[in-house]
Amino acid sequence: MSSQLVDINADGHQDILVGSFSGVPYLIKGSESGYLEPEQILDSSGSTVLINAFWNTETSKWDNTDRAGSEGHCTSVSAVDWDNDGDLDLVLGDYYGGRLFLRLNEGTAASPSFAPTNSAIEANGQPIVIEKGLAAPRIVDWNGDGLFDVLCGGAKGGVFFFANIGQTDTPEFAAAETLIEPVEDESFIKKVPAYAGQPTQPGSSFHIDAVDYDNDGDLDLLVGARCSWDKPSVTVLSDEELKQLGEIDKTLEELRSQLMKLTIVAKTDEQKKALTKNDDYVKIAKRCGELMQKKKQFDVASTVSGDFVWLFRRK
Repeated sequence: MSSQLVDINADGHQDILVGSFSGVPYLIKGSESGYLEPEQILDSSGSTVLINAFWNTETSKWDNTDRAGSEGHCTSVSAVDWDNDGDLDLVLGDYYGGRLFLRLNEGTAASPSFAPTNSAIEANGQPIVIEKGLAAPRIVDWNGDGLFDVLCGGAKGGVFFFANIGQTDTPEFAAAETLIEPVEDESFIKKVPAYAGQPTQPGSSFHIDAVDYDNDGDLDLLVGARCSWDKPSVTVLSDEELKQLGEIDKTLEELRSQLMKLTIVAKTDEQKKALTKNDDYVKIAKRCGELMQKKKQFDVASTVSGDFVWLFRRK
């Protein structure tokens, strides 16, 4: 989630910085021989960088900690030299609350050492909050004034611009300007207008990037998002098809019950991984997949949903 190519340790190799739903951002280091194994980003005390909520791999449960001095669930991350001291700091995006936090690098460009606590990023004197959650930030100079700004997508759609009105070593942000308006629909996956059976705009879960797509000297927006839209026509099932659908659903229910009996005893991450090599588990899971694929031909829903990448050219 929210991946970024950046040389975070100044070794001349591009690394991949990426958020995760676990609540902890990861770094995939680049090297002369290619990319290394993903590793959790740690702070100067050796603890994982996070906001508050995280997936506890020792207990295989969701957990919380107050050691970072903040509340939220980190799923997005961006790197930027926030205080203009020559090394890269981290901006953390909160999934549920839509907040943004700063984790300063107290080390050097070559040897990052991140502070053990976060500080809330503010705009117009108040902590930034993206309404309805999913703060997915991108740090770019959007207005071309030489200072980095903050762009942010949201769970309920929309792209928001926070102009940097501070100094190179002390960023300060104005109130949000809306670059793309959210769709007025309260569904989890927002419904959008369609044309010729295809959606005409993004709906929900905006993940964004800024790039000069058409090489005209200004930044355009790429938006990865979900949406739903009305089908051009709705399938009506015959009695025979309804009977077949009922048989598929009954078989799926039985197979899922068998899978549950196998998975319920797997408590640790290692035990869950071992399931993928269990012959019975693999066989049942494969059959479930086949039936789910077959079930698609009996789809009578009036809407369909999908994930797309949209281009918004800047005028």
